Amino acid sequence: MSTLHQNTVTDPGTPADTPAGTNAGTGSQRLRGPYWVAARTHRSTLQGAAGLLVLAVLLLIAIRVWGGGLAGGYWTDTRIVENAASVIALLPYLIAAFVAGPVVARELESGTHQLLWTQSVSPVRWFAAKLAVPTALALVGSVVLDGLYRWVWSTSRHEDVALNWYSDSVYHAIGPIGIATALLVVPLGALTGLLIRRTVPAIVTSLIATAAVSSVLEAVRGHLWPVVTVRTSLATGYPAMNGMVTGEGAVTTSGAHVADPICVDDKQCQAAHHLAGYFRSSHPVSHFWPLQLVETGILLALAAVLALVVFRVVKRMAV
Repeated sequence: MSTLHQNTVTDPGTPADTPAGTNAGTGSQRLRGPYWVAARTHRSTLQGAAGLLVLAVLLLIAIRVWGGGLAGGYWTDTRIVENAASVIALLPYLIAAFVAGPVVARELESGTHQLLWTQSVSPVRWFAAKLAVPTALALVGSVVLDGLYRWVWSTSRHEDVALNWYSDSVYHAIGPIGIATALLVVPLGALTGLLIRRTVPAIVTSLIATAAVSSVLEAVRGHLWPVVTVRTSLATGYPAMNGMVTGEGAVTTSGAHVADPICVDDKQCQAAHHLAGYFRSSHPVSHFWPLQLVETGILLALAAVLALVVFRVVKRMAV
């Protein structure tokens, strides 16, 4: 505990306690004060995360360089690229659980924070340093993985519907919303840990909260940008599929959009329902970036609000 006390008391901007001849300019001393202690506390997790990130990078590069040779069985090229997107989609859940449990709730549960908050570093600054570690992990990991995955996906065959740009897992891995989601779950996990203050329940709750946010955004995604609606006659049938479909059905003689009564070629049925044709509303591929940028803005705004709430809670706890 004395070692921890020495590191927290030292003013990060004052080199007075640094003995002459030490490696103050080396990489091990670049982080000082609470930032050094936070990184030191979670060094095992950071080392493990760095190792997994390097492994993921090597695997993605291997898929990109040597892809095209697997055509049969379960592990085809398409299946590998599809599964890679599903694995990357787990990153926000891992970050949320890490922040909620080991970073925040465990310290509150053990009571360690009471000693730390009596040191020269303010509680808010100390908490900011604690969140700096997972924030850096979220930013670096998501940027690297999403960038590499987009590189791999862009050269893959997209015959499988699971690899379409609007497929949930792929959609998160080829645009900025994957990065924004990773940043959002840092304050989300921190708030969960602050409110629950028990490690395991905080981890479980953070996973549920992350899933809830993802589900809500997936449900409203199709409404974040004006859709393109195509109408056709009864003789032509339904319009061709064109990207992310948000709605389809029948068009009545009055122009109203209704659920398809499935009359097919039954003229009597069509007349009884006053059908005049069919419609299909969708987002074509040209809507990819507008949809991504709008959702990214929502995620970052929500992250900022949660971060503000987190630090207000910390201030109240420290009073």
